[in-house]
Amino acid sequence: MTKHPENPLPENTLAEGKAAYVKAQKKRNLFIGLGLAAFVILVFFISMARMSQGIKSDAVKSAETRASLSASH
Repeated sequence: MTKHPENPLPENTLAEGKAAYVKAQKKRNLFIGLGLAAFVILVFFISMARMSQGIKSDAVKSAETRASLSASH
């Protein structure tokens, strides 16, 4: 039987492979972070738009209620 070496690749090739893996991992992490930040910003602006619509709607309803109360007196 022949013995298989534990590390069949030279040390230089392993270091290059690990460096490429770390570089790809950092790139992936960057895009995940940018995607998450974009999502948070999108949710923020949608929330602001919906809340401002609600505030306007409440102001109109409040004005209508005051007008109907003052008209009845």
